[in-house]
Amino acid sequence: MKIGNIELNRESLAQMMDYSALNPDVTEEEIIRDCKVAKEYNFKGFHVNPVWVSTVARELEGTRIETGLVISFPFGTNPTNIKVEEAKDAVKVMDGRPAVIDMVTNVGKLKGKDYEYYKNDIAEVAKIAHAGGYECKAILEVAFLTDDEIIKACELAAEAGADWVKTSTGRHGGPTLEQVILMRKHSPKHVKVKVAGTGAFWTPMVTLGCLMAGAERIGTRRAPWIVDELSKVLPEML
Repeated sequence: MKIGNIELNRESLAQMMDYSALNPDVTEEEIIRDCKVAKEYNFKGFHVNPVWVSTVARELEGTRIETGLVISFPFGTNPTNIKVEEAKDAVKVMDGRPAVIDMVTNVGKLKGKDYEYYKNDIAEVAKIAHAGGYECKAILEVAFLTDDEIIKACELAAEAGADWVKTSTGRHGGPTLEQVILMRKHSPKHVKVKVAGTGAFWTPMVTLGCLMAGAERIGTRRAPWIVDELSKVLPEML
């Protein structure tokens, strides 16, 4: 089965998945165990809260798995200068090892039509990411946004230099397929789309639907189960 130009199999599917452990009650023991899972499946990335970044970087040393660095997570309401310092610290800790920065945008500024602030907020973090050799994802929190606001957010994120637009943190509700399609349609081709934040609603079929709607990456805690389940049926879906 092909999606776009990619032949979908267990290995390519895992490379479209970011595994995550972003709940506040996660322990170091669980993080270390999850790193082993990430290596077993060879996921594209493993996203954690900032306190665990150095642990994950150590545990994933020698692999090509990206450590997911979340900035101003989950609300995006830190002032830009604080987001910049968070990004600088994350880049310093990673020191050239595989990583990606996922920043939460300031939804209130977008909804209040302070577009200059919204765009600059993304641009300043993207600048730090790129200086460190990393890509930057802008998390839009589409559950709060109208269709017109999603379109505007995608346009501003692209102008600001974001490499990705991402649907959600998962704290306020996930996206619809229509919203994923909207994000893909209104983002330049060089800006990729990541879908995350559907929580327990992630299923193999939802995953396929999002990929077919134009998503290039899926972020979920349920990544191992999804890969296992889809791997069973992919040969029958050619």
